[in-house]
Formats: sequence, structure tokens, C-alpha cells
Amino acid sequence: LKMGRVFFNTRKNVHALAAAYTVLASDSGKYFTIDQDAAFTVTLPADQEGLNFRFVLTDAGSNDVKIDSGASNGMKGFSMDPTTGINAIDNNLVKFASGTAVIGDYIECWNDGTTWWVESISSATNGIVGADS
Repeated sequence: LKMGRVFFNTRKNVHALAAAYTVLASDSGKYFTIDQDAAFTVTLPADQEGLNFRFVLTDAGSNDVKIDSGASNGMKGFSMDPTTGINAIDNNLVKFASGTAVIGDYIECWNDGTTWWVESISSATNGIVGADS
């Protein structure tokens, strides 16, 4: 009888953010927790096929936290919320909206080599929105 390995106490690679951060290509696959107590911008790396990141709001506050592609209309995709349903994103950045986003809201970004694709879900109307600044 052969038994496989069992791993205990494993978790995703998580990085807490409460201030501006420039994401590295080597961060690909990470989950970033977001503390919204201060306004700040997270800058994504240059386009590179296969890069992917998830940003999860873990401390809601009254400040915008922006995930910026650094390119005009560099982010495309959608944000879904309970009232308006699916909202298109075709902007420079996507953000957790101040005083609106709630704990558990998330933004997932992945890159196809030329564009950052976004899928985001908020429990509040317009808790996550696309923006150009």
C-alpha cells in the first residue's frame, strides 16, 4: 500500500497591503489583502502573459484603494454587484470605492501579454469600479 503526501497548515501566498505598492512579476499568484484605512495605489507590473493576482478587501474604510495598470484603458473586464449586476471595465485602473466597498470584495487580475483582464465582485452597489484616475 502506497500513501501520498499530506500537507497540513498550508495556505495561499498572502501579502498584506496598507500603503502604496508596486507589484512584481515574481508576485504572480499571490493574494493581497487590502486595508482601506488609507488611500493608496497598487501598481501592476508591465504586461507579461500569465501574470495573475487577487486583491481582497479585509479592512473596509473611507478611502479609495486603486489597482493601476499604468496604461490608458489597460484594464478590461467586469465588476459585478447586487444592484446593477455586471458593469463593464475598460479603464486605466479599478478601485475599491471609499466608504462603499465591503470586507470580502475582491478584484482578480490576469494578463494575456497585452491587457490586464479584471473580474471583480462586490457585495455593495458600485463597491468596485473602473476609473481613469
